[in-house]
Amino acid sequence: MKRNVLFVDDDTNVLQGLRRMLRPMREQWDMHFVDSGQKALEFMSRVQVDAVVSDMRMPGMDGPELMLRIMRDYPDAVRFALSGYSSQEMVGRSIAPTHQYMTKPCDEKKLVQALELAMNARAFISNKAVLEKITRIEHLPVLPRAYVRITDELSKCDPSPKAVGEIVGEDVGLSANILKLVNSAYFGLSRTVTSPQQAVIVLGVNVIRSVILSLHVFKSFETTEERAFSLTKLWEHSLRTASIARVIAKAEGLARDDADNAYIAALLHDVGKLVLNAHCAEEYLVILRQVREQNRCVADVEAEVLGLTHAQVGAYLLGLWGLPTDVVHAVARHHEQEPEPAGLCAGSMTYFANLLDHDIFIFNAHYARPQVSAERFAAIGGPERFAHWREEAVALNISEEGA
Repeated sequence: MKRNVLFVDDDTNVLQGLRRMLRPMREQWDMHFVDSGQKALEFMSRVQVDAVVSDMRMPGMDGPELMLRIMRDYPDAVRFALSGYSSQEMVGRSIAPTHQYMTKPCDEKKLVQALELAMNARAFISNKAVLEKITRIEHLPVLPRAYVRITDELSKCDPSPKAVGEIVGEDVGLSANILKLVNSAYFGLSRTVTSPQQAVIVLGVNVIRSVILSLHVFKSFETTEERAFSLTKLWEHSLRTASIARVIAKAEGLARDDADNAYIAALLHDVGKLVLNAHCAEEYLVILRQVREQNRCVADVEAEVLGLTHAQVGAYLLGLWGLPTDVVHAVARHHEQEPEPAGLCAGSMTYFANLLDHDIFIFNAHYARPQVSAERFAAIGGPERFAHWREEAVALNISEEGA
């Protein structure tokens, strides 16, 4: 069944250009084009739309207002901003109601890939009732402005690490948090990093961007009144898991992009717990009580009570945000006992890094410690390889309190 994708722009030349550019997608998408926010809402009142791609600067109802209306009335539609030059005020208003912000001119392949990944994200949530509940949440964490600006810089033909460092440096609080984290035991660098620009050069843009996203997501849930678990302990677990994934990837000689994806997936693998705890609070208290009383794994009890797991919710959110496919799938499968078809990849690194951290650091004695299936062991060459990875993880010498 074809997906309905709606494009909104007051410039008819832009709409004609999009129609021509996206002609190869006619077999997969039914594409619709309107020249105002009001016409977009009228169309959506008649037709179920899977994704909306809208300009931000339009007369009458502008893009941010349209996106807010769609978020309220049609929350399951993926929302993309596609805009040329916009003021910082316009960008600020656009970030909250949109899943992704892309700049004109936009590369056809990047736009198609981003839309497909975002629309596919819903497949991670099998329970439609829970999906509807999650899509109607108005306060899901939004992409931080620094993340959006860095993504915009990366979309250029010749992205500048110096420019990325300057973006980070403009936010004093963010810059301080990144430098504190980068110089901690979680990264184990041999020299002190003294500036955001240096951090970008040493660790790479994608790692820094994922750190910004993770810091922002955890901060977004600091004000949650009812919390069934320690936010600090979950943050420390995520950092340790990412560090372990990074060390394993290095030991296995993974390419830079694959190693970065493993680190990013491991750092973000439990964000679904934050969403479920904040927006399914009563159910999550029941879930964790059963986990502690029955000594079971969290994901198993989540599946019984909610019909889905925090891994699926996390993958859904990261898919909407357009993170790499390897990262999204690694997060979705980080509790799966079936081995990864790709062998040693971001998914394998995330699964084993998470398991190793639970094995080495017992931060909740009432949780069942996950066991590795025979299939998972066979996929990496046997328990001996796992034992070697464990030695590498222990050698990191990361305390439970972090740096």
